[in-house]
Amino acid sequence: MAPAPKGGSPWRRDAYAPPMLYRILRGVTEIYGVTWLAIFILMFFVAFAFTLIYPLVPIVMIISSVFLVVLVRCGYLGLKWGELAVARGALGSGACPACSTRCDALRVGEQRVLECPACRRVFEDSGEIYTPASSESAPAASFDIGSDGRNEGTEGVDRHA
Repeated sequence: MAPAPKGGSPWRRDAYAPPMLYRILRGVTEIYGVTWLAIFILMFFVAFAFTLIYPLVPIVMIISSVFLVVLVRCGYLGLKWGELAVARGALGSGACPACSTRCDALRVGEQRVLECPACRRVFEDSGEIYTPASSESAPAASFDIGSDGRNEGTEGVDRHA
């Protein structure tokens, strides 16, 4: 038997999958819903066209589409599970799933997030892409007119500069 490689047993696979696998799963997951929406809209037009020509086609399509929605949802959950599994594997070893660069751990409130310095992506521990809470964003612009006819919140703004 060959000697064990540095850092582990000869039977253990790499700590994470290649970044290309994560990018492919992420890309397919992002367009999955829109693609199936277009397919269902196309199916509607096919059923509508066959309503007067051959009425059995729309009836079969309506009945089968109910079951197809369940299969599409299961397919999405499978894709998402695969994407998050690959991401968790990479993040567990401290690497970015998208580019395999070493990630920096940050604390945001009570939550720990991992930020990649190379591609600037931020991940949660679950493998999901981190999106900040809405309270952390800047307040929305106000276009309310005050009682004196001026916009509120524009005091000190020089309009003739």
